[in-house]
Amino acid sequence: MRRHGIEEGRGGFVEGAWYIIADAARVGKRPVTVERFGTRIVLFRDERGALVAARARCPHRGADLGLGRVVDGAIECPYHGFRFASDGRCVAIPCEGRGASGRGVAEALALTRYEVREHRGFVWLFWGERPDELPPVPWFEGLPADERHAHTASTEWDVPFARAMEGMLDFHHAPFAHRPWMPGVGALLDPYDVRVEGDVIHAMGVLRHDDGAPWDGRRGWKLEMEVRFPGALRLSFGKLVVGVVGCAPIDAGRTAIVGRYYMPVPAIGRLLARLGLLMEFWLIQPEDERMLASSEPRDADLEACRFVCADAGILAWHKMRRARLKAQREGAPQAEPRRLPVEAG
Repeated sequence: MRRHGIEEGRGGFVEGAWYIIADAARVGKRPVTVERFGTRIVLFRDERGALVAARARCPHRGADLGLGRVVDGAIECPYHGFRFASDGRCVAIPCEGRGASGRGVAEALALTRYEVREHRGFVWLFWGERPDELPPVPWFEGLPADERHAHTASTEWDVPFARAMEGMLDFHHAPFAHRPWMPGVGALLDPYDVRVEGDVIHAMGVLRHDDGAPWDGRRGWKLEMEVRFPGALRLSFGKLVVGVVGCAPIDAGRTAIVGRYYMPVPAIGRLLARLGLLMEFWLIQPEDERMLASSEPRDADLEACRFVCADAGILAWHKMRRARLKAQREGAPQAEPRRLPVEAG
């Protein structure tokens, strides 16, 4: 079965969930177009500064609205100047005069809008048919109350979303794929524990040297992870560094990654977080992308791999994904989010 132009189960998009799709700081006075789920989506702010997400294609002739500007809280098409309010209504058609944007025209030219929220400095988009009651935007306990000592950055991987999530959940590749940057890290993953609670995966592991002795609670490099399915993660490395990562599919073969480091150190925390994240994005993540991009088959395929105990977190995520995709097939959801209604003017 094929949906979204993708073979189901081999790159299919998990619907009915919140995804981190961008750093909210990227969306200022000018609109921004991002591609997610094989769809170009324009992000802009209305007159109150609230985020709006809509299909970037202008309903008139298809121009990218992200190349336009925002005027009095309405986004203006760069091609012919049509303007669209935050509720999707077309409120100006310059070539037809001031009286042209009546109710009928507004409905015919209405933007396809998506549910979007700004939370803790991230842009969260709900992908899938909108339920009667939206689930809350997920977040993580134990993080600093604000982003004063944090830094956020974004990148893209030429890797399908499921493969990218495998890489995120993989603990035991670190001493090999990142050997130059992690000297002395042991290869034995012990202890390693994975728990699943609803749609949350908790994983804890210690990479240490295999000296034949049981773990004494001190030796080794400790990693902890919490995954809010499908693509929001909280990571901690040792006692100081805490990170949040949001992964979302750009299309069937690429993944967008938004990462943040927290360094709760007075005065220099933000600087340390910036330096740490720059090293992550310049040194560590390119190696992860290279390994995942070189893997065969290109799309995640459980039948083509032989997993070991250290892959338990990956298998837990795939189990959730299979269940969600199965429910989508049986429920026959729409191929993209249902258009939000245009409010009466």
